[in-house]
Amino acid sequence: MPVETLNAVTSKPPIERVLAAARRTIEEVPFFWVVTPGVEAGAHARIVQAQPSSDGEDFWVRWFLTPPNGRKAAEIRHYRRLTLAYQHASGEAFVALSGPAELIDDRDAVNRRFRGSSHDDAKGLVAAGLIAVRVIADHLELHIRGVTEEPWGRGRTSLDRDPNGRWHLNPRALRRADRPIGRFA
Repeated sequence: MPVETLNAVTSKPPIERVLAAARRTIEEVPFFWVVTPGVEAGAHARIVQAQPSSDGEDFWVRWFLTPPNGRKAAEIRHYRRLTLAYQHASGEAFVALSGPAELIDDRDAVNRRFRGSSHDDAKGLVAAGLIAVRVIADHLELHIRGVTEEPWGRGRTSLDRDPNGRWHLNPRALRRADRPIGRFA
């Protein structure tokens, strides 16, 4: 991923520029983390393969596939919300996308997205045992070098999406670069 460089990064980057950088990161990452709250406590994270959206579908609707009877599906059923975490291979771009999640038990939804698996066989048994998961992003947190606030790693850029689909910078999440990092900062 070519990293954008600027002469000066402002503390409030233009939203469209941030969203474009987040889109590029997500598009270039073939596998991402799915993080769900644990039913009993803690959080559970696992790697899944990114699946394509339908033509004309909102970019911020993301998909992956899962077995219907596993822990991941049970946690999605219970909480109906999760986080997807993307890390670009360059080590220069990180995006966490959160939103409501829905299990879609529809063969057509799975078949449109399934890209094959090294564990599949000629009979397609792997695809037959999967359901689709649709996540509609309503919150983003990101670090993208050259786009989000510097110095690198000192806080985060956070955006929230309103019910009309417009993104807004979350001012509570912006940390001032001149504040020390620490528990009591």
